[in-house]
Amino acid sequence: MTDFDKDSLKDSIRRDIHDRIADRIRDKAARHPPAQGMILGATVCVVGVILMLDHMGVVQAGNLWRFWPMLLVVAGVVNLTEPGKQAWGALLLVIGVLFQLDNLGFIHFRVADLWPLAIITAGVMMIWGSLKARQFKTKVGGAANSMNATSIFGGVERRVGVKDFKYGSVSAVFGGVELDFRDAEMEGEEAVMDINVMFGGVEIRVPDHWRVEARNQTMFGGYTDATRGTGNPPPGAAVTGPKTLVITGQVLFGGIEVKN
Repeated sequence: MTDFDKDSLKDSIRRDIHDRIADRIRDKAARHPPAQGMILGATVCVVGVILMLDHMGVVQAGNLWRFWPMLLVVAGVVNLTEPGKQAWGALLLVIGVLFQLDNLGFIHFRVADLWPLAIITAGVMMIWGSLKARQFKTKVGGAANSMNATSIFGGVERRVGVKDFKYGSVSAVFGGVELDFRDAEMEGEEAVMDINVMFGGVEIRVPDHWRVEARNQTMFGGYTDATRGTGNPPPGAAVTGPKTLVITGQVLFGGIEVKN
């Protein structure tokens, strides 16, 4: 790998952070319109102060961008404090610290040097998913109402016919998983699928009368809801009504597709 590759990855992370911040600002502004002016005003004031100090020779505005990885560190700390997002927060924190140390000249690394971190992250995701699966299986009453699938450098295809489905755990690391729930039933109003994907993909087929709600976290990945249900909201929106399949977990350099 060359240094150009590392810079390209940094630029991609910057764009991703910018888009996420912009989306959150728009969401909060939509829910709380008066806050929009405050946020925009504060942003303009900060930019103005930095430009004024740069014009006076107190600081060099161009050098401040060296500290952009601190945005990742802050995002990681915030995620560490939220239930179900600790693994994601730890990953953001580690990546942010590494890039910051590189920018300050304390360490030097290439993108190829981060591959061991990717393997460690995959292991942590699987351990975390296994612990959550055990806790949830105990809560819902054992394996009769749940399922799990793991794919590492391979593929898994499974037809699920659980009559009272409540929980599922899926891990796909450099592999793919295809699940067919069209023969499954859900006696309660809600069931949970905890899906962790890293450099892989997961495809899920659900019955026509099931709704889908996405609560998962994605970074350099994607989530697609191609179900025919007219009541399906966009990812992250609240869902009301019976037979709701809730998607949780993390997606890193991978994708999840749900369809009928």
